Amino acid sequence: MNKRKTLLVSSAIVILLVVSFFVGTIYSPYGPVGLPPPPAVMTRTEGELSYPQVGEAQSTPRERVVIYNAYVSLETTDIQGTLARIRALAESYGGYVASSSRSTYGMQNRAEISIRVPKDRFQAAVQQIESYGKVLDENTSSEDITQQYIDLKARLNNLLKQEERIREILDMTKTVDEILRVENELARIRGEIESLQGQINYLEGNVEMSLIQVLLTEPVPPFTPPGMDWGETLEVAIMGLFTVLRGMVILVVSLVPIAVVGVPLYYVYEQRKRKKPQGQKTDTKQDSRHLP
Repeated sequence: MNKRKTLLVSSAIVILLVVSFFVGTIYSPYGPVGLPPPPAVMTRTEGELSYPQVGEAQSTPRERVVIYNAYVSLETTDIQGTLARIRALAESYGGYVASSSRSTYGMQNRAEISIRVPKDRFQAAVQQIESYGKVLDENTSSEDITQQYIDLKARLNNLLKQEERIREILDMTKTVDEILRVENELARIRGEIESLQGQINYLEGNVEMSLIQVLLTEPVPPFTPPGMDWGETLEVAIMGLFTVLRGMVILVVSLVPIAVVGVPLYYVYEQRKRKKPQGQKTDTKQDSRHLP
C-alpha cells in the first residue's frame, strides 16, 4: 500500500513539473526556452539603373518584351574566390553586382550574390557560372510583359496629349480662378505621367538587364561531436528552472477558485460521512435493548 501511494505521489509531482514547464514556456515573454535564434535573413539592395527621363522618345515595341531571371545554387570549397569570379564575369559582360552577402549556418559557410547582365549575354553568363562549382539547383524563368508594356505606353501617350491640350488652355485663361483650376488639373496629370513613366522605366530596366541570383555553399563538413558550452548550458538550465516556477505559479493561481469551492465541499462531505456510522450504531444499540 505504501509503495503504491509513493508511486502515485511521485507521478503527480512529475506531471506537475511537466505541465508547469509547458505552461511557463507558452506564457514566456522570451519565446521557447533553449531554441536557437533564427538564422539571419540575407537582404538584397538593388543597384540604381540608368533610365530615360520623362519626355524622351520611346517607340512601341515591335517584338516581344520578356524579362529573364535565373537562380543557380552551387557547392564550392572556395566561396571567396567564386564570388570574385562572378563579379568579374558580370563586369566583363557589361553588367554589375546588384547585391552580395555572406553568412554562416552552423558549421557551413554560405554566400549569395545577385548580378545583372545584358539580356543577350544571359544564357552565356548562366552557363559560365554553372562551371564554377557543383550545381545543386538551377532554374531559369521568363516573363512576357509585352501587353502590360503596350498598355502603359498607350496610357502615357494619352496623358501626354492631355497635358499638351491643358497647356494650350492655360495660355487662354484670363482670371486667377481659371488659372488655378487649370494648373491643378495640370499637376494631377503630370503626377500620373511620372508614375507611368516610372513603371515603364522599371520594366525596361528589367528587360534590358537580366537578373541572375547565385547561392554558394560549402560542402557539408564531416560529423564531429559537438562541444560543450558550459556558460550557455547553465543559462538554458536557469531559464528552464524559472520557466517551471512560472508555470507552477500560473497553475496555483488558476486553481485557487477551484480550491475555494472544492475544499469546503470536501469538508462537508467528510463530516457527513463520519456522522452517518455513529447514527447507525446508536440505532442498533436501541433496538438491542428492546429485544427479550
